[in-house]
Amino acid sequence: MTKHVIDKPKDRSEIRAREYMRLKREETPHAAVRGLHARSLGARGAARMREFLRIERGREA
Repeated sequence: MTKHVIDKPKDRSEIRAREYMRLKREETPHAAVRGLHARSLGARGAARMREFLRIERGREA
């Protein structure tokens, strides 16, 4: 028995590409998160960090 004329294999390349991109997006952090991690604390942030560390070490002012 031969195939019918309209029987053609489905092109799944678009589905594969979409799923590949979805998996890649999920495995890497979002760009906003990467930006926050890369941002420096600045002078105010560094002072706050010093104070938090001082308190954590048990030193009173």
